[in-house]
Amino acid sequence: MQIRRGLGSPYRRWQSLRFALTRDRQALAHFLSRRLSLSRLQRLKMLRAFMHVTQHVRGYHSLAEMLVVCGAILERAGQPGLTVVECGAAKGSSTAKLSLATAQAGGRLLVFDSFKGIPDNDERHCNLDGRQVVFRKGAFTGRLKAVQRAVQAYGAPQVCTFTKGWFEDTLRDFRGPIDVVLLDVDLLSSTRTCLEALYPQLRPGGVLFTQDGHLEAIVALLSDEAFWSGMGVPRPKIEGLGQDKLLKIPGPAAASPRT
Repeated sequence: MQIRRGLGSPYRRWQSLRFALTRDRQALAHFLSRRLSLSRLQRLKMLRAFMHVTQHVRGYHSLAEMLVVCGAILERAGQPGLTVVECGAAKGSSTAKLSLATAQAGGRLLVFDSFKGIPDNDERHCNLDGRQVVFRKGAFTGRLKAVQRAVQAYGAPQVCTFTKGWFEDTLRDFRGPIDVVLLDVDLLSSTRTCLEALYPQLRPGGVLFTQDGHLEAIVALLSDEAFWSGMGVPRPKIEGLGQDKLLKIPGPAAASPRT
């Protein structure tokens, strides 16, 4: 008998639970114990909702990664004008989870994506472990209506604004301030565009995350003093640079120069 392993299957539910209790256990425990404006029951309900999203919408992140980013959003609960930006929505799994945290925190979520997948490019990448990676045109496509349906079904659509187009076009005239940013854009060119457009607009105490810290080219960019000085800011201290996939970059006001 063949076991069904697709979205919504019992196998997928079991796998999401297994990962939560093993690979992501430390992050889960930290989320439940850290100081946030949520009760233990509210946190458990949010975890349950996140796992429900994972079971029904294809994603490209771990629960641990999403708990770190959503924890940063929830830390800022009640802040006037709280604004979260996501660049790279894929199928909408991360968007649904971010929307739930943003709604709980009383903010708004601005989602930028081509909704056509990866653009045409000639980039060639290596993971930190030496494996070569090519991001082909159209990879990770999530059509706008499909992403919106996912958020409608599993997230908080009332806090979301979707902007369709290539980052170099849609972010050109964007104005902040911003509190939390999540980048999952894969390409070096896209990462550079998003950082140049969004990082200087982070509010004091804001933070930018990238899920592409496993790529050598992204590590090189984030390590480049000239890149940061071109934005008029000192290179921030980024913990885990060159080691971790999810990187947390403190905003300009909180950034300390490299020592």
